[in-house]
Amino acid sequence: MASLNVDEGEVAAIGPGSTFFKKFDDYPWTRDRAFLQGLVAMLGPVKTNGNAADKERALGITLQARIWWYQSHFGVSIDRAAYEAYELFKASSSGTDAAIIAKIEDIQQRMGQGGAPPPSPAQAMGNLPAWQTQAFQKVDLGKKADDGVSGSRPDGGAPYPAHFQAIIEAVTTGKPVPGVREIPNTVVRQEGVYPVGKMKPPLKPWEKAKGVTTPVKPRQNVIDQEFPPV
Repeated sequence: MASLNVDEGEVAAIGPGSTFFKKFDDYPWTRDRAFLQGLVAMLGPVKTNGNAADKERALGITLQARIWWYQSHFGVSIDRAAYEAYELFKASSSGTDAAIIAKIEDIQQRMGQGGAPPPSPAQAMGNLPAWQTQAFQKVDLGKKADDGVSGSRPDGGAPYPAHFQAIIEAVTTGKPVPGVREIPNTVVRQEGVYPVGKMKPPLKPWEKAKGVTTPVKPRQNVIDQEFPPV
C-alpha cells in the first residue's frame, strides 16, 4: 500500500482547505488493493449505466469508505460536508469517486462478476458446434423417463409392482406368502443324541501307568441323561 506523508503540524480535523483535500484526492485509491477489496464487498455488482439513484448511492458509499480509510490509516479526519462543497465549487472536478467506481466495474467485468445479462438460448446455441446442435434437434431433452406416475393406483396409493403388492396383501391378511417356506415352532431332536456322552473318558497318563480308572464324579448324576420331552 502506498504511503502518504502527513506533516506533524497538520491538525486532525481538516477544514475546507483545498491543499488538504487535494492530498486526499491524490492518494492512489485505484492501486490500493486492500481498499478496493473492501469497497467491492460493500458495493456489490457495479453498473455505471444504471439509473441515477444507484449511481449516487455508489458514489456516496465510495466517498464514505475513503474518509474512513484515510482516517484509520493516516489519522487525518476529513469533513464530508466541507469536501462535498469543495468538489462542487472548484473549477474542475477530479471525479475521484467516479474513477474508483469505474476501476471496480472493470475488475468485476474481467472476473465475470458484472451485471451483464445472461445470453439467450439462441445465442448459447450459436456458440456450439454444428454436431451438437443437430444432436439436440434429434433428441427430445424435455422428455422424462417413466417414473411410474402413469401407473398409479385408483385409490391414490403408491404405484407398486403387482408382485410386491401381492406380498403386502398376504402379510396384512395373514395369508401364506408365495415363495416363503413355513418353519414350524417345534424343535426336532435327532435320535441317538443325548446331553451326556455314552463313551468312557480316556485314561490319563498316570492312570495308564497304575492301571486305575477315574471314578465317576457324583455331579454327573445330576445331569439329565435324556432330553426333556417337548
